[in-house]
Amino acid sequence: MTKMCDFYMLTSSQRISLYSNSTMKLSECCCLCYCIYAPISACIVITICLTVDNNYYAGPLCCIKEFYVPALDLSSRDKIPYNNNSNKNNTVINPSLFFDLSFHNIEFEHSIRYGDVNITISYDRNGTIASYVVPSFDQEWLETDYRREVVESRGVPWENALKAVLNGSTVVFRVDLAARPKFKRQFGKYSKKKDVRIGADVEVDGTGLNSEGEERGYSARLGCFTALDCGASATGGPMIKM
Repeated sequence: MTKMCDFYMLTSSQRISLYSNSTMKLSECCCLCYCIYAPISACIVITICLTVDNNYYAGPLCCIKEFYVPALDLSSRDKIPYNNNSNKNNTVINPSLFFDLSFHNIEFEHSIRYGDVNITISYDRNGTIASYVVPSFDQEWLETDYRREVVESRGVPWENALKAVLNGSTVVFRVDLAARPKFKRQFGKYSKKKDVRIGADVEVDGTGLNSEGEERGYSARLGCFTALDCGASATGGPMIKM
């Protein structure tokens, strides 16, 4: 009460001066708070952005450009209707499997260092028939690398496969890819290795090629691989462990 009485006893000029001083102190306090919290907020935002940038990647994009099974290429065989007693049609011309892969680094300002890329091929998901290791390689940002490989298959039921394509059907080969790439931002350090596992079913017809020249692709989006359409629809169960 005493302070209130003292305030009312002040002259108008004194009241204005007191009010101005209080306003200035409040402004100084607000300015000080802003100067403290603005840099802290900026540091938090920058840290979050760098953390997200170093842990989530938009690539790489991997495509099976071509998959060729010469043993199922009917153009290289005599045009003899299939029957169980036909030795010619039961003769395997070539048990090798040819596949053409492309690796696209769609990361902006990020390079990729692949470890060994393990390729596993199975027939109709019934056990491994071939495997191959693509040696480790480095890839700069927005760069594309191609790998054309050939492996010899084992344990393929060629008689059943030939019967299927001779009847106008397709047979399914499963292609699985496993790798542990590392990512590096420009002028930065490489990240920890990322465990990547993707796979898809490839349908092969009487041309020995993947049906209708379809191309299958896969890309990592925010820590998870999704199948992309690179010319035709892709099937299978792609997955990634980050």
